[in-house]
Amino acid sequence: MKSEEQIHKDRNWIATIVTLVMLFVAGLFVFRVLFYVDAINTGKIDTFDMSSFGDFSTSATLLDSELPDGEFDVVTSDDPSLGREGAVVTIVEFVDFACPYCKEVSSEMRELAQKYPNDLYYVFRDFPVTELHPIAQKAAEAGQCAHDQGRFWDYHDKLFQNQDDLDEEELYLLAEQINLDIVAFRSCLELGLNAQEVLDDYEDGIEAGVRGTPTFFINGNRVPGSIPGDVLDLIVESIVAGEEL
Repeated sequence: MKSEEQIHKDRNWIATIVTLVMLFVAGLFVFRVLFYVDAINTGKIDTFDMSSFGDFSTSATLLDSELPDGEFDVVTSDDPSLGREGAVVTIVEFVDFACPYCKEVSSEMRELAQKYPNDLYYVFRDFPVTELHPIAQKAAEAGQCAHDQGRFWDYHDKLFQNQDDLDEEELYLLAEQINLDIVAFRSCLELGLNAQEVLDDYEDGIEAGVRGTPTFFINGNRVPGSIPGDVLDLIVESIVAGEEL
């Protein structure tokens, strides 16, 4: 049986290990934040391989396409947005409603927009990767049909909440659930009134080097792959504070 002194030593040793592990994890977190912020500030982000970043639904047909360098103006005035236009931080995200990694970051982006209402401008753009998700094109069009009725974000949430069950009939059911004018919505979707809008987003994305989803443009700098919410938060905070790393 261990003595009281030995038990005390064991507890101290365990506490030391836990502390070291916590410091190591914290160090990795800080390194990750510095990595992203430095890459964005210096424009080096385009030189990194896509595998350096978070989870990513890749378009195989686009993967071997040459990636353009530089900063990109992909801000639009007609796409769904949150925050103040002209804010110190502008984030444009290219999204596929059927992409699981887009779903993971969707709530983080909403929270970020709420946290920085005057310092962040967030623009949502469509990039349906139909070779992976056949319903993605129609889902994107449906989102734009909801946007036409001023209810994009409500419908956006419904699409992600029901991502595993999406089909064309579900798109109409979700519209009914948020009390859209279902006659106008059905006409909009069946006639493909927003098909060109979605295609314009997709083509703009390709031109700017989008090769899958999610892809972010932070102040014009392309960042492919999902970014952890805590990292994204500190990137915004650092840019707002004017930090140069």
